[in-house]
Amino acid sequence: MDKTESRSISGLKTVLGGIILILLLIHLAENGILFLAVRAFVQNPNIPKFRLVSAAVTIVVSILFLIVLKPAAGQLGLAWAGIPRRTKILYCAGGAFVLLLVFSSTFIMADIKYFALATNLNFGLTTPVFEETLFRGYCWDKLRTNRFSNLATLIVTSVIFGFFHLGYYYQIEYATRFHPDAPPMVHIMLTKVLFGTVLGFLMGWIRWKSKKVYGSIILHAILNIMGK
Repeated sequence: MDKTESRSISGLKTVLGGIILILLLIHLAENGILFLAVRAFVQNPNIPKFRLVSAAVTIVVSILFLIVLKPAAGQLGLAWAGIPRRTKILYCAGGAFVLLLVFSSTFIMADIKYFALATNLNFGLTTPVFEETLFRGYCWDKLRTNRFSNLATLIVTSVIFGFFHLGYYYQIEYATRFHPDAPPMVHIMLTKVLFGTVLGFLMGWIRWKSKKVYGSIILHAILNIMGK
């Protein structure tokens, strides 16, 4: 291996290491803030307030991410300029459909409408927007600008996205401790990692072909709402 190849491999390792470090810090901040918020405001995960607090924590971490790293819209896959008019209409229609799904729970699930609405706000809006702009936006751009091919970027972001779900252990364990019939945490987390990896490939493929994250955000939101 010559010096050029060695520097190239070293550079790629540095990029991957930086991405992983950022993701670890994000989970550290998210779990730390949620831990404090839960102790201060809500101790029962089966009430709407818990889901609203979780959504608020995601928003806070998203804001911190934007303030600290200052990514441009293009780096997040959100640049609106250059998108064909027909595609823009499809994105707007998809976004409207997601909002309809989120708020329809208040009419469909009358007995638990507030909890359903809070859950949809958390998993159907804040989580998909944050995760997609983070993985299919920021991380995707970082890898592509550092000579990763589209295929390599798709594989790497999908695998990392799957393992990223291990960082939700605290939230899931806290919620399931109130349900004695819940599956073992090992089973839950393994399922989260595997499903997250598969979802990552699907969302990444959409990102690859569209060159934007709007489509992946919309599909991610719909799948989250339907799966909750």
